[in-house]
Amino acid sequence: MLIENSFEVAADPDEVYRFLQDAHNVAACFPGAELTEDLGDDSYRGKVKIKVGPVTAAYQGVAKVVERDAVARTAVLLADGKDTRGSGTAKAKATMRVTPAGDGANVVLQTDLTISGKLAQFGRGIMADVSGRMVGELASRVRERIEQGDEPAPTVSAPAAPPVSKPRTEVPPMKAADLIRTVLAGMLERWAARLRAPRPAR
Repeated sequence: MLIENSFEVAADPDEVYRFLQDAHNVAACFPGAELTEDLGDDSYRGKVKIKVGPVTAAYQGVAKVVERDAVARTAVLLADGKDTRGSGTAKAKATMRVTPAGDGANVVLQTDLTISGKLAQFGRGIMADVSGRMVGELASRVRERIEQGDEPAPTVSAPAAPPVSKPRTEVPPMKAADLIRTVLAGMLERWAARLRAPRPAR
């Protein structure tokens, strides 16, 4: 099935094209996508999760940029993946074109998609709606990163000072001489008490 989506960005078309040529940028902006390995030669391993109604499919596979024209600002991507939780497959040929639009750029994505498995039960209309929603999220994130510039570095808060514990009052160990004096004093006190006690009359 052939699905076409487009969106506009308030930035120079060449800048938008360069941004979208970085696979890491696209993966960071595309909902449910994750880039897991750079295989070199414009090939990447990754995974993407797609939700259609109550059905969710997670695909893992390889994508490769097979055509690139910086002058015309076009690129063609081939992707092939398998459902990690089923027997379904997905293949796509995605063509991107960036053209001037007023003071900004217009991005057109044309995707020729072939799927099998649990997502194949949905018709082109539903898949087009889902694709439109995902591209809408992609567009929003691309605009945010390009139009607003790089996000400020996260503020690194100073490490919290360790809690100050109150010094424990150490009880000095009792020396042997002190222990002997204490015991003798107790004995003498008890002996004196017996002497002071009145003797019973006979």
